[in-house]
Amino acid sequence: MRRAVSHVQSLIQHGSPPPDSSQGISRWEALPPANRQRLLWLLSHLLERQLERGRTPGKEDDDELDASTE
Repeated sequence: MRRAVSHVQSLIQHGSPPPDSSQGISRWEALPPANRQRLLWLLSHLLERQLERGRTPGKEDDDELDASTE
């Protein structure tokens, strides 16, 4: 006999609350400009890869191809 499984996410917050927004800003300002630029570059590439994977269902991971572009 199969059990019914609820796919509705709980509205109860688990874990600690998000950090104060001023903490994030002060950390960002503490980074040297070169590190900020590198972080932005890495995050943009990560987002691009995630968006591409979402558009092409069933596509295998292209780790070899991604490594050659770095």
